[in-house]
Amino acid sequence: MRFRGLLLGLFLLPAVVGAYLLAGAATEDGTPRCDGIIEEYGDAERSGPMKPGETCDLYDFADGRSQGTRSYDQQRKAQEAKASKDGLVGGVCLVYGLAGACAVIAGRRAAPAPPGKPTPP
Repeated sequence: MRFRGLLLGLFLLPAVVGAYLLAGAATEDGTPRCDGIIEEYGDAERSGPMKPGETCDLYDFADGRSQGTRSYDQQRKAQEAKASKDGLVGGVCLVYGLAGACAVIAGRRAAPAPPGKPTPP
């Protein structure tokens, strides 16, 4: 009984992760977001939604280096590709987790009673 509960939890974990990834991919609005730095009007810097014509400096805040730049269109295409990949991975994880959880639940109902004990009606 305890093993099946653990097994059920191990199958539900990828189902939850898959649902999260699918929700993130489905709610992508198409507006490019720069997680690095957008230089505006000289010294002003910001991150967040981009406007056409802006360039995003893909700044790695962990090591303090620039990882390159992307234009508005390049960032939009990169985010669309990421959303597509997240949707595919999320769908696979969700189906895998739900199929495994259903198998564990079905196995619990179909398990024979131990010898010497009456089966419940």
